[in-house]
Amino acid sequence: MSITDNIINTALLGTANRELTEGELPEDLSDTLLKVKESAADGEEVFYKTAAVLFAYYRSGLEPLRLKEPVPVMEAEPETMPYAGKKAAALLGMLLGEKYSYMLLLWYKTAAKHGYLIPAEYLPGVLGRVFLPGSQTAKREKQFLPSLIGNRGRWLLPLMNYPPLQEEGNEDWETATHADRKLILSRVRKDNPAQGLELLRAEWKNESAQHRAELLACLEIGLSKSDEEFLESVRAGDRSSTVKDCALDLLRQIPDSNIVELYSRTLKQHLRYRRLLGWAVEPIAYSEELKKAGISELSSNKGESDSDYILRQMAENVPLSFWCELLECDAETAAQRLRKSPPFSKYICLENAIFNFHDRQWAYYWLKGERVLQSPELTSLVPLLPVGQREELNLEGKVQQNFYVTQWLDDTDKEWGVKFSRGVLRILYSMTYCYYDRPTCEQLALRIPASLLGYIGELGATKENSNSHWEFTVRMQQLLQIKKDIEESLIDFRF
Repeated sequence: MSITDNIINTALLGTANRELTEGELPEDLSDTLLKVKESAADGEEVFYKTAAVLFAYYRSGLEPLRLKEPVPVMEAEPETMPYAGKKAAALLGMLLGEKYSYMLLLWYKTAAKHGYLIPAEYLPGVLGRVFLPGSQTAKREKQFLPSLIGNRGRWLLPLMNYPPLQEEGNEDWETATHADRKLILSRVRKDNPAQGLELLRAEWKNESAQHRAELLACLEIGLSKSDEEFLESVRAGDRSSTVKDCALDLLRQIPDSNIVELYSRTLKQHLRYRRLLGWAVEPIAYSEELKKAGISELSSNKGESDSDYILRQMAENVPLSFWCELLECDAETAAQRLRKSPPFSKYICLENAIFNFHDRQWAYYWLKGERVLQSPELTSLVPLLPVGQREELNLEGKVQQNFYVTQWLDDTDKEWGVKFSRGVLRILYSMTYCYYDRPTCEQLALRIPASLLGYIGELGATKENSNSHWEFTVRMQQLLQIKKDIEESLIDFRF
C-alpha cells in the first residue's frame, strides 16, 4: 500500500493525534507542510490538510520538472497590424465557445479584409481548433489564418507542437502529401493552367492509380484544348480503367476536343430538324471508332432502339454552339427550342450537357421563364447561375418533397439578392417540416441578406403551430443578428 493510501486511511479512521513529519512526504511538499503547520489550529487540521495535499499531488501524476539548465524561450516579434476591437473579440470568443463553424469563417474573412489580427488571448483556441482532426472547415480556416495570427501566433505554433501555417503558394510540391498536392494543383490550375499541367506530368508515373485519378480530376479547373494531348495519352496508355475513364470525362468537357467534334460530325449526318415536321433521325451502325470514343452499344431502355441510344449519348455531350449551328439560330432560341422539343425526347437529358460544359449561359436560358420547382432537373441547375441571374428566376409553385436547400449552397458564401432570398425562404416555410441543423442554417444565413431578418419573423408568425419552423425562425434570426454584429464590429474606421 502506498504512502498516500496509508495517510488517507489513517485520516478516515480518525487517528488525528499522529503527527506527520517531513520525512514522510515527498521533498517537493516540505515547504507546504511547514506552511500548513503555521496556519492550522490543531494537529487534526494539519493532518487532514496535508493528507488532501498529498492525495492531489499523487493523483495529478505530475512532479516538478528538474532541469540542470533553464530552457530559453524566444519572445515573439512585435505586431505591425492592429488587433480586432473588444466587441469583435467578444464575438470571436462566443463563436469559438459555441462552435459556430461558418460564422467563424465570416469573422476571419471580414477581419482579413479590414487588416485586423486575432487578439493574442484567443490564439490557443483558434490554433487548437484548426488542427482538430475531422474538422469540416479546417481547410478554409487555414486559408485565412496565416494573415490573422500575426507574429505571436507564429511564435505560439511550435510551442503547441503544431506545424507552421503556410501562405498559399509557399507549399513544396516535392514534399507535399497527396491531399496537399491536390490543393496545390487545384490552386495552380486556377491561376496558371499550363503550369499545373506540368506539375502533374512531373510526378505522373510515380503515383498510384487512385492518386492519378484524383490528381487528374483537378485538371477540370482551367480545362482547355491545350490539355487534350496529355489526356489522350492517358486514355491510350494508362493501365487503370478508372484513370482512362476520368480522362474521357475531361475530354468530353472540352467543347472543341477531337471526341466532341466526332460527336458533332456524326450527329450532323444522322439528325435533322424541320420546323413543321420536327426531328428526323437516320439510323446509325455501331463501329470500333465509336467504341474508342466512349460510346456504348446497347440501350437498357426497352422502348429505345440501340441506334437512338448511340445518337442520344452523343447528343448529351455536345455544346450549345452545336445546336445553334444545327438549328440555325442564336443561343437563346436554340436553348428554348431544345427545352420545348428535344430530339429523343422520351429519354434524353440535356441538363447533362449543361453540367458537362459548366455552361452558365445555357443554364440561364434553360431556366428563363420556367417554374424552377417543377422538376429536380431544373432545381439542380440553379447553382450554375451567378447572383444577378438568380434574381430573375421564378420560384413560385408547389415545392417538391425531395427539395433540400443544401443543393443551392456552395463554398463561395456569396450573399444572394433580396428577391431570390425571399423566394428561398418562402419555399422553406411552405414545406410541411423544416428540419435543418445549425451548420446548414449558418451557411444559409451567410447568403441571406441581414435586411430580411424582419421578413423571417413575418414568415415564422404564419407557422406558429409548427415546432420545426419555430426553431428554424429563432435560429435564423439569431444567426442573421450574429452576421450583422460581425460585419459592424469589424468595420475599419481608419479610412
